[in-house]
Amino acid sequence: MTTASNSTVNGYTWACGLFAAVGSLLYGIDSGIVSTVISQPQFVNFFAPFTPSIKGAVVSTFGAGTVFGVFFAGWSADYLGRKKTIAIGAVIALIAGILQAASTHIGMLIAGRIVGGFAVGIMNMTIPIYNSEIAPPHKRGLIAGLHAQFVGVGFAVANWVGFGCSYASGSFQWRFPLAFQCVPALIVLIGIFWLPYSPRWLLEQERDEEALAIIKRLHGHKGEDDTLIRAEFYQIREQLRFEKAQYVAGWSDLFTRRSNRKRLILAVLVQAFTQLSGINVINYYQTDLYKGLGMTGHTLTLLAGVYGLVGPLANVVCLYYVDSWGRKKTLWITGFIMALDMALVMGLSGGFGHSDNGVAKGFTIAFIFLFSMIYSLGYNSIHYIYVPEIMSMAIRARGSSIAVVCNVIINIIFNQISPIAFAEVGYKYYSLFICTNVVGAVTVFFLFPETKGKSLEEIGQIFGDDVVVGDLDQVREKVEAGDVEMVEQVEERK
Repeated sequence: MTTASNSTVNGYTWACGLFAAVGSLLYGIDSGIVSTVISQPQFVNFFAPFTPSIKGAVVSTFGAGTVFGVFFAGWSADYLGRKKTIAIGAVIALIAGILQAASTHIGMLIAGRIVGGFAVGIMNMTIPIYNSEIAPPHKRGLIAGLHAQFVGVGFAVANWVGFGCSYASGSFQWRFPLAFQCVPALIVLIGIFWLPYSPRWLLEQERDEEALAIIKRLHGHKGEDDTLIRAEFYQIREQLRFEKAQYVAGWSDLFTRRSNRKRLILAVLVQAFTQLSGINVINYYQTDLYKGLGMTGHTLTLLAGVYGLVGPLANVVCLYYVDSWGRKKTLWITGFIMALDMALVMGLSGGFGHSDNGVAKGFTIAFIFLFSMIYSLGYNSIHYIYVPEIMSMAIRARGSSIAVVCNVIINIIFNQISPIAFAEVGYKYYSLFICTNVVGAVTVFFLFPETKGKSLEEIGQIFGDDVVVGDLDQVREKVEAGDVEMVEQVEERK
């Protein structure tokens, strides 16, 4: 059954998804800023001696803060709601940006990075959940994927801010980029009051009237028959009530229930393979990679700026097709192609890294850029889409928090060891990521189920859960036939 609701996303849903994703800029800006700031001469001189271990600490302590932020959001997103949790993250991000920009010694900078990581952990966990819960099933990949798109845009903007500030003098060269992190936090704080609550969270709180009103506004189209909207409301509410009647979910249910264990394993795997791809090693230390190829001066930050653009451009293609391509196929194909690209980068770096062959060095940089494009066509958006959509409402926040923490921990490890690994083994370090990308692709091919096009409630059937209502078309037929009275009762109480 095809309707306007099945083919388009209305303007209000777009506005909510895009505004929530402004908070996602924080992750991208924080990641991109540090990669350029640590290469600025004024920064290195101010914090001298800026040793490789200190450099690793400045980058990786951000991840330590993220771990605590993710776990906080795992509690807060359920207890306070997705909307209020995003607001809390914005306040903390604002404080972190001020701390970092005002740093007078390395300890203060690292403290600011930890606080900033806490804020980013909150956003990185909560925004994909929020956007997946406000999106219509047929376009959930597009709306939930906005988080990754804005992360990429934030990374690109940060790189260009770093490039521009490389021409500045004095401490402005690095203080302004760090202060720039406050901009998205301020935007979120100003506009958060107009963002609606997640209708699924409202239904879990038994605030049925508010939930129905928001679903109508999110998924309705002017002059359109609203039976599909009422069917969606009924499907969500009845499934949530059934689940609450069966058991009250806690942290232990993630491990004791077979269906939840399967969800958690898949969520952890997709987050782990995202980091094991090697993308953040390149993101954070790309200026060091360019130095190893003989690049110096403003060329380093210029290359970082161009590199930051290719990911968001490729991600737009992913968002456009993800709901037709599907999650599983895109992930495993991307994994194999990333392994091939990394092998080419390794071979070129080993063969021509210390030579005068400018053409070979140019191809090396091109394949580094291409790696970002390939990653953004697959993993970048999908790991943010896949994790919240395979989780049931009862465990969505908790399960997502564990999966994201695994992502962060692997990121911390790589951030700390990568400077040492590059110094000790050089280009051979890439061989690790060739192997991990192949393993990831094979695992996804054999273990991961496809979830595209299904409502969040219908996905439960894939994991063997009891689903008390049929798919949306079946429920809609009952609504049209007058067999579903509960929606009308809610409307009468309003």
